[in-house]
Amino acid sequence: MNQDRQQNRQTGSTSQQRSTEKQQAGAGGELHPGQEGKMEVVEEQLEVGKREVEKGGVRVRKTVEEKPVEEQVTLREEHLNVERRPVDRPATVGDEAFREGVVEVTERAERPVVQKEARVIEEVVVGKDVEQRTETVRDTVRRTDVQVEQIPTSGKTTAGSSSSTASSFDRFDADYRTNFQSSFPGGEYTYDQVKPAYRYGYDWASRGDTKDWQSVEPEARRHWEERNPGTWDRFKNAARYAYESARQKVTGR
Repeated sequence: MNQDRQQNRQTGSTSQQRSTEKQQAGAGGELHPGQEGKMEVVEEQLEVGKREVEKGGVRVRKTVEEKPVEEQVTLREEHLNVERRPVDRPATVGDEAFREGVVEVTERAERPVVQKEARVIEEVVVGKDVEQRTETVRDTVRRTDVQVEQIPTSGKTTAGSSSSTASSFDRFDADYRTNFQSSFPGGEYTYDQVKPAYRYGYDWASRGDTKDWQSVEPEARRHWEERNPGTWDRFKNAARYAYESARQKVTGR
């Protein structure tokens, strides 16, 4: 029973190791004709928004205070004077001699009267205006870039016909160089820059595809543009030449 458990553990470990190797091959292994390798280019976009914040304000408070005031006013006041005047004349009927009577005289005086009236002498108005200004927001954004470089042949055999395919492609190298000189005059590109296009066309023909170039080009363009956006029209003639020459070698047509 212990031997069975040990054998099961070894089998599970082997399966896990094969799964890991498969994942590694899928992530960084070689591509065969018809397969694709994709690497995404990611770029950050700067989005600027707005939010409201409190930046201060005013508080208006009304209080009541008292202060002494004074005012000058002129007052009138009456005073009675009683005096006796000596008289020596005969009494007349109008004197109403020997009749009792009373004469009353009232004194009057003015007193200050205080009366207050509330009057509005000033207004304090609180308002709010809105002004707009343009502010420049500066920040940094990230963007991934993909650099393509040629890997020199190490001479190591990896799987099946990989070494054979590389050596077969090298046999066409002189022919491709001759075509490069006539197809890309002017020195705008070097042969090493165009060589991936020759290799691309050669790999398509190495799949055993017997279709002519007009039938193959739409699909070949799509795969190429996925990895090298916007460059197909510059290098398609090299891919076509390599495809047709390798197809003639493979099919004899």
